[in-house]
Amino acid sequence: MKRLVFVNLLLGIPGIIYYWMMALMVIRTPLTSWGQMAKDWYEANSLLPMQSVLGPPLAICTMIWVLSNFNVISHRTDPGEHGTLGSNAVSWSLAVAASLIPAAIVLLIGTFF
Repeated sequence: MKRLVFVNLLLGIPGIIYYWMMALMVIRTPLTSWGQMAKDWYEANSLLPMQSVLGPPLAICTMIWVLSNFNVISHRTDPGEHGTLGSNAVSWSLAVAASLIPAAIVLLIGTFF
């Protein structure tokens, strides 16, 4: 479990950039306008420019996160926790929580400055 937490803490550090970019996208456009059709896909206030910038790197980083966690969880050395459904759910939950810790730390530091 220590290796799982360590790997996800390291993978959460570059994730700070994507949390920040997604927050900017949500703050910049109101949520009520997301269901409406944009007049032009290439105008500055549509979602296409942000999706084209944010989408591919976020997809690549998500694939790296899933594959690295799958590798760490499937190659555990503790024989008592290997292969049970409950332990896999706990491991994936711990992985998600550990990857959000760096963003939470930056958010807490940002509240003081």
